[in-house]
Amino acid sequence: MAAQLARVIRVVSDSPWLGKDVTDHLDRPAIVRRVYDVNGQHTAVLTSALPAIEGGEAISGEHVDLLSTGGKAPVFPGYQDKLSELADLESTLHSVGATEEDALHFRAAHQALKPYQLAEYHLRQALIDQAEPGDRVYLTGKDWYGTIADIDDHPLHDLPRMALRIRLDDSALNEEPHLLERHPDGIIQLPTLMMWPTLNLI
Repeated sequence: MAAQLARVIRVVSDSPWLGKDVTDHLDRPAIVRRVYDVNGQHTAVLTSALPAIEGGEAISGEHVDLLSTGGKAPVFPGYQDKLSELADLESTLHSVGATEEDALHFRAAHQALKPYQLAEYHLRQALIDQAEPGDRVYLTGKDWYGTIADIDDHPLHDLPRMALRIRLDDSALNEEPHLLERHPDGIIQLPTLMMWPTLNLI
């Protein structure tokens, strides 16, 4: 699987974004630690300049066109507003009296946003598909850390990994001790949608 993904993901070692202090599309300060080319889309790996209690995520990803730096607006501004507009257009399509013009507006908006909506997902999934037992991961939402315990790949190796068995750090288990009652070894199967490989950055 890793060899297969290597053809569509590569590190952009000369990216001008590397090391920059930036603001993501949610106005959160962060630092660009790596940039990858994923299917032609340059996507940054960010480490947060905000603690989790203030809404930061220790590690995240974002298309570079959504980042602002040095007081300059992003290449693709107003992303969050455009997402809201897309949701409104989708609601209109499901309402009585929706027209073909409404459908055309929705399709155009969806196509315009699609590269940015998928950039973070594609990068994170590619990195997870290349991960090995012993690699560290950051669990978003909970702000927990863990270690990949083992990998039971699907027999169809072109499918993405949708879940991994993670050995949670003691800090997470101390926060929710009931987990040890159900998982005495501290190993829990979790969906990959809630995790980022730390890539030795944090």
